[in-house]
Amino acid sequence: MISEMCPRVCQICISLPVLGPVLEEFITWSCQRGYSPVTLKNQLMHAKQLDAFFGELGILRISDLSHDDFEIAWNYYHRRKPSIAGTIHQIERFLEETHRLDPVLPPPKTPVDLELDRFLDHLRNVRGLAASTINHYAANLHSFLEYIGYDENTEALTGLTLKETEEFICVCSKRLSRYSLQHVVARLRAFLRFQHEQGVIESSLHTMIDTPRVYQLEKLPRSLPWKMVETLLSSIDRSNAHGIRDYTMLFLIAAYGLRPCEVVALTLDDIDWRSGSIRIPQRKTGNQLILPITDSVGDVLVDYLKRGRPDLPFRELFLRVLAPHGPLIRTAVNGAFNLRVRQSGLDIPCQGPYCLRHSYAVHLLRKGTSLKAIGDLLGHRSAESTCVYLRLATEDLRDVALPVPEEAHIDTPLEIPPLGYRVNPRCRNGTKPPAGSAGPLGSFLSGDIEDYLNLRRSLGRKCRNEANTFRSFDSFLATHYPQAEDLTGEMFDKWSLTLRHLAPTGRRKSMQVVRNLLLYHKRSHPRSLVPDPQTFPAPHQPVKPYIFSESDIGRLLCATKYLRPTTRSPLRAEAIRIAIILLYTTGLRRGELLPLRLGDFKSDEETLDINATKFHKSRIIPLSRSAAGELADFLALRREKRLPVETESPLLWNGYGGPEGGGYSDNALAHNLAALCASLHVFTDKGRTPRIHDLRHSFAVNALLRWYEAGEDVGAKLPMLATYMGHVSIASTHYYLPFVEGIRSEASTRFEQSFGSAVTTAAFKPEQE
Repeated sequence: MISEMCPRVCQICISLPVLGPVLEEFITWSCQRGYSPVTLKNQLMHAKQLDAFFGELGILRISDLSHDDFEIAWNYYHRRKPSIAGTIHQIERFLEETHRLDPVLPPPKTPVDLELDRFLDHLRNVRGLAASTINHYAANLHSFLEYIGYDENTEALTGLTLKETEEFICVCSKRLSRYSLQHVVARLRAFLRFQHEQGVIESSLHTMIDTPRVYQLEKLPRSLPWKMVETLLSSIDRSNAHGIRDYTMLFLIAAYGLRPCEVVALTLDDIDWRSGSIRIPQRKTGNQLILPITDSVGDVLVDYLKRGRPDLPFRELFLRVLAPHGPLIRTAVNGAFNLRVRQSGLDIPCQGPYCLRHSYAVHLLRKGTSLKAIGDLLGHRSAESTCVYLRLATEDLRDVALPVPEEAHIDTPLEIPPLGYRVNPRCRNGTKPPAGSAGPLGSFLSGDIEDYLNLRRSLGRKCRNEANTFRSFDSFLATHYPQAEDLTGEMFDKWSLTLRHLAPTGRRKSMQVVRNLLLYHKRSHPRSLVPDPQTFPAPHQPVKPYIFSESDIGRLLCATKYLRPTTRSPLRAEAIRIAIILLYTTGLRRGELLPLRLGDFKSDEETLDINATKFHKSRIIPLSRSAAGELADFLALRREKRLPVETESPLLWNGYGGPEGGGYSDNALAHNLAALCASLHVFTDKGRTPRIHDLRHSFAVNALLRWYEAGEDVGAKLPMLATYMGHVSIASTHYYLPFVEGIRSEASTRFEQSFGSAVTTAAFKPEQE
């Protein structure tokens, strides 16, 4: 073969003292692996230089070569001439396969390796885990054993403490997300459970390790507008085999919603041309999905098989375009997607082809396809998996949003107290709640407090309220018991008396937070006190919400014009008005409204982006047309008044909080709403002004009442309401739906219409003799 490619240098190449005897076979081997003639010629030139290099090392025959020699050559060339370094690895691999090079002997096993092998054999032979899963276990646990110094001290596991384990988790948390850290903790628990069952570790440490909280439906599915999907596919250059292959893979993902691992797993045998179907092996669920081959999919597959697929003895449908030829791996689909996105010039933020699967599901949903059908097409085993995509069905969710009620005319001007007047002071005795010191911790628990907070924060908790409670507790101990070395029941009871300004539920929560700290402290101080939770205040019943009617909201909106502006709040009336509108028409939580920025409002789509709120969840809220119009008018007024309109500017802006201003605080919003309600004599049964959270309850009740009055199927609408409010299940939404009078009468009417005659007949049916 060398004589045909390079007849002039054929004799020179064959006569090389070290590599010459195997060059002919090596070039044939490279040709079979799909390397181009140009690459083969370059390899011949590189072989000449490499042969000379080996000669300088004193190597005379190929049998004298070792892996160390190739390592020396690679280290020499990989910076000077990287192309030669690639040929070095190719020749080394060829010699290994043809048994002309002795295999590399594995290094001697360390104590860490031996201990890992024992556990990995358990995973493989007893638990039956897959090889890829076992590899993940091995990587994490190797790091753990190295962290505790098992190579130097094989008794490290016997004397392992919970504190060492938690310190390792804290170290991992600095480079891992909560999702990844959760897997690390799970693997560490399995390892410690195995060691406990084997008698190596006496205490059951695996039951004491906390894990990061990962909440269901935290992130929105990454989807693209369907027009953008079509534009991306049409932008792919299909004039060469590489483009045809990438187009076919991405087309199948968009046409069937396939996962990348399912695309690379397809084989020629999975396509049944006679029945017009394609079999999808689902690695995630272990099932096989049979889908029909549509005309468009059939045309794309035929074109790929004719012009794009190399004629090689592999049964996999998609193969590597570049040498060495062979089946694709899953990450190759990611690379193809990212390459085609860059070449298209489209503004696509998603960094993976999985967004095409989400786009497919949302596209079907918006075309009116049922969730059951979408779940069957995607291969979901439960309806909950498909309900994730409900959060992106903005037009369907827009029907949940309430319209802005009409303003009610107020004849007599209102006298609304200025901002800062406390209509409903939370402190029962009128005193200011005690605050912990802002300085360093000073009690005997200071070290445990810092370690406990660091551990909790490494697991993804923010611990803001806990930190404030700990500071208050630490300040109390440092002031009243500066010489104390451990906690007594008297000390805890006296601290509990400082919480009298709180409601029973608030006192109980604060005492429970300190109890959790003392449980952590007890690990290193077994004789330390841990309070009995039975002695804590009993939690009171949930507060009965005040349900605002449309007329109440109309009166509130009209009353906002009597809110006097201030120097730092020139749009005080308008800001409170838009806050009431958004809280009532969308059911936003207070903690979701206040962090909103102007960039979160998409005026073209009339939606609000809610990012990382309660339980780290994010969602898109479509506004009603009237609410979107009110918000657009509010932003236009801000531009007219030359107030900040940058993307990161708070939606509810005022002049407090720094030179650039800031957003309204929860207290300021609560005081303004309380002042409005007090001026309109809107009070609860207990004579208090309604809470901000009551607007969320009012949204849910009024949305349900509107469906009842319109004759809608309320049972079918409840999942949409739950999705709109950011709930994982309908059970969470039921909390916001008290059986108020309006719903009671409508439900009774429906019951009478559906079952009244049947009940009446059964009640008065004469007994047969």
